[in-house]
Amino acid sequence: MITIKADFNHLDGRGRLVLSDLVIHDHTPFDAIAASGKRILFVQGEDIVFGKLVNDPDRGWCGEADWDTQDVLQEYPRPVLSKAS
Repeated sequence: MITIKADFNHLDGRGRLVLSDLVIHDHTPFDAIAASGKRILFVQGEDIVFGKLVNDPDRGWCGEADWDTQDVLQEYPRPVLSKAS
């Protein structure tokens, strides 16, 4: 799985995350990531959403987010609280 930092408020008119014009992504190898076929998790602070990369001729690289997966992350094994002896 690949994680990519994003700004969830930086969207195009189609609801996609605009990535290519963010300074933090000056050296991100978007073509290699897109070609890898690995799952992508877009992250902003503690907010997450799964999606894929698309190269838009007008906007550059965008994250096509599956907004139904926002904040749905299941961790296994589940965290366990334990008392120190």
